[in-house]
Amino acid sequence: MEEEVTSPVENVLNGYYKNAEVGASAIASLLDAVTDRNFRKELFYQRDYYEHQIQNLTSQMAEHYQVPVRQGTMAKFWTDVTIRMKKLKGLDVRQAAKLMVEGTNMGMIQLHQVLNQNPEIPDEIRQQGKKILSHEREYLDRITPYL
Repeated sequence: MEEEVTSPVENVLNGYYKNAEVGASAIASLLDAVTDRNFRKELFYQRDYYEHQIQNLTSQMAEHYQVPVRQGTMAKFWTDVTIRMKKLKGLDVRQAAKLMVEGTNMGMIQLHQVLNQNPEIPDEIRQQGKKILSHEREYLDRITPYL
């Protein structure tokens, strides 16, 4: 059972954490099926970004005496199941890119929602979210040519 998070800062930081955790997990599930060297490079770059985010957010939350809530458990599970099913059928670079574009778009929606639903957060936390969203848009720009 997930614990209820009440602090707006904690809600937002957990939203950022969930985005990174689900994204890293999806990429890890997909990597062994991707043979295109350039697309693999993009996936490795993004996975490393997410893993770095996870570490930074864990430290940032510890400064506020918070522990990340593993909110993305079901999202990670269903993402993994979807990727496994697609891999069983055979997955080319276009299909893999489509999965990543769809997942990134869903993550960006979630990030916008968490920011919009918590208007009373410090400006530096809001700017952190805008920076994450900017990085996600840049990632989309790099992977959409593979569609």
